Amino acid sequence: MSTLNDVGINKLSGGLGRRTPEQDMVSGLLFDGEPTDKFDLAKVERLASLEDAEALGITADYDVEGQSAYYQIQQFFRMNPSGDLYIMGTTATSYEDVAAKAMDMQEKANGNIRQIAIIYSGATTFAQTQTAVAKAQQQAALAYTDYMPFEVILEGKGFNVEDATSLAGLNAENVSVVVAMDVEKAEKYPNSAAVGLALGAISKAKVSENIAWIEKFNLTGEGFAKAGFIGGEEVKTLGTLSDLNEKRYIFARTHTGLAGVYFNDSSTCTTGTSDFAYVENNRTINKATRLLRTALLPKLASPVLVDIDGKLPQSVSKSFEGLCRSALEAMVANQEVSDFDVYVDPKQNILATSELKVKAEITPIGTARKIMVDLGFKNPFGIDKA
Repeated sequence: MSTLNDVGINKLSGGLGRRTPEQDMVSGLLFDGEPTDKFDLAKVERLASLEDAEALGITADYDVEGQSAYYQIQQFFRMNPSGDLYIMGTTATSYEDVAAKAMDMQEKANGNIRQIAIIYSGATTFAQTQTAVAKAQQQAALAYTDYMPFEVILEGKGFNVEDATSLAGLNAENVSVVVAMDVEKAEKYPNSAAVGLALGAISKAKVSENIAWIEKFNLTGEGFAKAGFIGGEEVKTLGTLSDLNEKRYIFARTHTGLAGVYFNDSSTCTTGTSDFAYVENNRTINKATRLLRTALLPKLASPVLVDIDGKLPQSVSKSFEGLCRSALEAMVANQEVSDFDVYVDPKQNILATSELKVKAEITPIGTARKIMVDLGFKNPFGIDKA
């Protein structure tokens, strides 16, 4: 090294704060369809843009006889140009049978999918849609058991405003039903809903964010210009919307005094009192599940020291707590959870059970679904000073 006088400059790394890309945006679109020269059914393809779909032969001309795959893909990437989308086609001949392929698709995607939209091109009654909801929930429950959880977005095929029944009793906490559709698209897609748009919004959101957030999720754009319902019926009265909101449908609406079109909420097909009543609740717990398992998995079947009384030494319990804390601290830093607590009971009898129990609790981010303002007149002089 030269000993001459000089100005030395050391090149440092890490100042830009770049991190490993999050996987929260990874989504899936499952549909019945026809193969093309470059797209085989039952094979998963990964798309980074609409152009990738077109290269597979899924173009505007693909959407015939009730098919809406191209439209849904186009809307997904319009809403989230940085999205990451797996697609898979199937020969299934009913909405329920298409939904039954969700876990198969997840396995072929190596468990990477965090949320999946499912569409079906055939004629479908709303009763058949409800059956598809039940099947989709079975698939989501199985995925959670296998440590690859995902949320499901379904079209409310067969939906009718006047005859709409509540979804709360379906007990499908990981499934949401979208009935939003651009009125101007009703002629080409008479029995399709804008699930691609919803999927794009979910993939764009942090796991803690509601897709009805006005400031972030304006739906207006190419392919979605005028709020309506599946089938082309226009949004008419606020009373109707309030009723549908209570019945836990996801639809599009406008707000007086503000341009644009927005989702009403992120409800799932379960009661509003459930811990998992909204998509962001589920995405948050799903992410925490994946992070905790990844942190603890290397310790599976590892030796665990105990003291003379058979209890866990403090060093051991704190070590496991530390692994979990490190996993969840990133969610706090990213404003995906407000806080968390992790506890490993040192008194557990691991010698008898060979089972180490960890208790983890997360405090979620709140959502301002309603903002109430008390507003009235004020006389600066007061009543007695008049």
